[in-house]
Amino acid sequence: MLGEKIKLYREKKNMTQNEIAEILGVKATTVSKYEAGTLEPNIESIKKLSEIFGITIDELLKDEGDFDISKINILEILREQKNMKLKGNLYHNTQIIFAYNTNHIEGNKLTEDQTRYIFETNSILFEGETVASVDDILETANHFKLVDYMLDIADKDLTEDIIKEFHKILKEGTMDSRKEWFMVGEYKKIVNEAGNIKTSTPSQTPKDMVKLMEWYNSLKQITIKEIIEFHFRFERIHPFQDGNGRVGRIIMFKECLKNNIIPFIILDKDKLFYYRGLKEYKNEKGYLIDTCLNAQDQYIKMIEYYLK
Repeated sequence: MLGEKIKLYREKKNMTQNEIAEILGVKATTVSKYEAGTLEPNIESIKKLSEIFGITIDELLKDEGDFDISKINILEILREQKNMKLKGNLYHNTQIIFAYNTNHIEGNKLTEDQTRYIFETNSILFEGETVASVDDILETANHFKLVDYMLDIADKDLTEDIIKEFHKILKEGTMDSRKEWFMVGEYKKIVNEAGNIKTSTPSQTPKDMVKLMEWYNSLKQITIKEIIEFHFRFERIHPFQDGNGRVGRIIMFKECLKNNIIPFIILDKDKLFYYRGLKEYKNEKGYLIDTCLNAQDQYIKMIEYYLK
């Protein structure tokens, strides 16, 4: 019951009913009625109570014995937790796990502990005579900014401008950004490859991106399979000089949130399955789909751990 949870969290905070009442702007007898279950607090009081207790509104309202993940608005929770700036929640660990894994897939040498330290303290943890690349540090910090920006605009329709902004945030300040030909936040000027797979030429890239967006925005329904299909097509274009994998994976996360689909993070330990899925996708879509669904299962476990 809500009343029992209000009492439990109040006592954990070592607060009296009078203290809670003063913050809420109600009488102590009203708080007593909340806890007894004879009176329900209004939405403004619920918001204030969640702030007082340092928890999300969902945590305060949810029924512990009836956890239904399909009823959870993940985007709303991530945004709320981002704004609360609390440690040890879904947003906090999404940031660390996402940044560590998506960068590690691309060769970043920072450890998960170092990634966590950067997020939590805005400084770098060195062990022994460890040497860290400045770009590894910058791209890790940039990815934290990228996730925050993505959460801010997650419910907006995907556009080329958003995709370019993703790339700009990820690469700003890096060594690549100081190369005139690299074009941070703009499409590539020099031919590149995805592994050993040929991609769109620089001259063809803008046209291919327009076609990709036209196809995607024409879809009447978007499921996880359409999001994965978009990812494959995006990676085959490889529109930016570098950073395409990380931009592509944050697009998938955003589009899952927008379409009320449980998002997912491809883990570094599964990168060989992920690469195989991209390589074999034209002939066998199942490899990439299965890898993404497995990643989704892992994220569901995170959600259950932090919200159940």
